[in-house]
Amino acid sequence: MKFNSKKLNGTLAALGMATALLMCSQMAVASSYQSSTVLPTIHSKGYLYTANVPVSGSPPANGKISNVTWNWGVVGWPSGLSVHLCHGANLCKDISRQRSGSTTDFNNRNASQGLYYAVRVVSPGRVPLAGQHGNVTVSW
Repeated sequence: MKFNSKKLNGTLAALGMATALLMCSQMAVASSYQSSTVLPTIHSKGYLYTANVPVSGSPPANGKISNVTWNWGVVGWPSGLSVHLCHGANLCKDISRQRSGSTTDFNNRNASQGLYYAVRVVSPGRVPLAGQHGNVTVSW
């Protein structure tokens, strides 16, 4: 069998182009991230506890949120429990009675800015309250 360097070069070029196209198509499809945090243990009534949910991966700087899904848990479910999912200082969604769900309330906000949970127990709620998980999926 005779070695054909032109055929090999053509095959390698085609393989390189196919790989580049595959990588570009995967980047276009990758339009969400999942992340989680541990919710704090609440020791004092009336005090606001927060738990940052880190941004996972590298959302594009100009990526705008199109949907956020969440689920969270604490041990028990006392009266007076307040749980909010927040983006930035001014935009929070009350999810106190929804341990899982999704929202478009954060649409058009920056996908590379992290979310956080804000948790509080007010009277007549009981403390301490052990926090468990806080998960989000952010789509852009």
